[in-house]
Order: sequence, then structure tokens, then C-alpha cells
Amino acid sequence: MLLENTGLVLEGGGMRGSYTSGVLDALMDEGIEFPYVIGVSAGANNGANFVARQRERNKRVFVDFVGDKRYSGWGNLFKKGMYFGMDFLFDDLPNRLAPFDYQTFYETPTIFYACATDCVTGRATYFRQKDYDPRFFMEKILRASSSVPIICKPVEIDGRMYLDGGVSDSIPLEKSMADGNAFNVVVLTRNKGYVKKPTRSIPLATMVLARYPKFVQAMKNRHIMYNRCLNKILELEAEGRVFVFRPQAKIEVSMTDRNVDKIEKLYRQGYSEAMERMKDLKEWIKRTSGARRAEKA
Repeated sequence: MLLENTGLVLEGGGMRGSYTSGVLDALMDEGIEFPYVIGVSAGANNGANFVARQRERNKRVFVDFVGDKRYSGWGNLFKKGMYFGMDFLFDDLPNRLAPFDYQTFYETPTIFYACATDCVTGRATYFRQKDYDPRFFMEKILRASSSVPIICKPVEIDGRMYLDGGVSDSIPLEKSMADGNAFNVVVLTRNKGYVKKPTRSIPLATMVLARYPKFVQAMKNRHIMYNRCLNKILELEAEGRVFVFRPQAKIEVSMTDRNVDKIEKLYRQGYSEAMERMKDLKEWIKRTSGARRAEKA
């Protein structure tokens, strides 16, 4: 089932992305596809596997390898200056341990975007998979989108430096709408009612990222933009233009969590909650099908 004129928007959240992994596996099991997918950070990585039609890879990456010391940990930070093992995540895993289907990812008719934040401007940049070699997209663009400031190093792409896309556009719904998607399915990694607070790491970011003052300013404004987007999602959800998957049971996994049992539990939560709401999704698809075709025309 291909949802025309509909985008799939994926929030990030580090290891909370295991929830998204479960939701996407449920969508694949139900044969639901999208012509347009956009993600940020962990959402971008989940989205890439979804677009490549690799049903089990999200779980392998977000759950099965988490216990490997190369995946994340303070040891990585002390040795390589990064909490997450970015070489492990974006080289060892896709190229050897959990092979990524680069060919399907590039040749699919689905339009896929990953968002990263330009360190100099502090603004979001959206990279389309068909504009780059798929291996470069994995090794550089997805890496940049996932590079959390302070605990990860900036990534150079086309002569510019980038970090975590979540800083400038945590939930890229507006981008999807601007690209012509009047209807969107949004996967969030926070419970309903969550309100983001100001980032506590600004003093440290001001020192570590002193050469990028506009990026630091974007970090300062992040909670404002995030909460504004959540309010917009609630409005569009009420209007029937957005269908939202969000965790129903309380989230207990942090962005940098390494507890394999908790992370696997969250993956299973994502899958089961998505399957429980699949009937609602299909009813939403049917209910909006006429408007979807009209707006496409």
C-alpha cells in the first residue's frame, strides 16, 4: 500500500530511536510504503533502513549491537573524543557486521532526506539520498545527522561542517509539508504531553563550540522550536492531516542508554503499539484518500 501525497516524518532521540525501529518494522509487515521519508539523527538512520526495505536491520543496529563496547560509552569519548563509536556505527556495521543495502537505498523511487545542522549558520540542511553516492550518504551524511554536539565531532560535507540535525529541526514536518506532502505520518520518541526544557549544556557548548556561535544559539533556541512544532503537530492531528505514532507507555530509555534489556523492550513497545493502532492508521488512510488525491491533482 503506497500512500500518495503523504510523508513519513521521523524524530531522532538517540537510543529512544529503538521505539521508531519497532514502529517501522510494523509498517513494513503491513506493507505500508511512502513516496517521501525524512528523518533526523536516529530517525534518519531508521528511515534509511526503511527505505532500503531491510526489515530486520533497524533492530540489529538499535538493539542487537548495543552491548558492544565499540557502540558507545565513555571509553570511546576518552579515546576518540566521541561518546558514540561513529566509525563502528557508520563503517563496521553497514559494511561488514550488519550490511546495508546501498543499491536498493539509492534506486528506490522513494525520496529520502536526512537533516543535519550547519555549524556555521546554525540552520538545517536537508540532504537527499539521490544526490549522493549511497556509501558517502551513509558514512558522512547519516553520521553528521547523528553527531550529538559536545560528545561527537563535526563532520565535513562539501567543505562545510555539520552536527546533529535535531538542533535545528528536531521533527522536520515543515520540510515535508513544504515539499508538497499535505498529509504526514509522524513517529515521535517522546510521550504525549512532553515539554522540552532549555538545554543545560549551553555553558559547556559555548566553550567547546566557540568557533560556531550561531550553532550554539540554535542550541539555546532548540526547546522553543521543538515545543512549537509539537503544538503544530497537535493542531494538524486534530484536523486529520497528521497521524502520529508516539510512545503510549512511559519512556524509560535515555538518549545515551546502554541497557540492552530496556532498549529491546522499547523496540517491542514500538512494534506492539504500532500494530495496535494499525486499524486506526488504515481508517485514517481511507478517510483522507479523497482529499489526498484532490490535493495531488
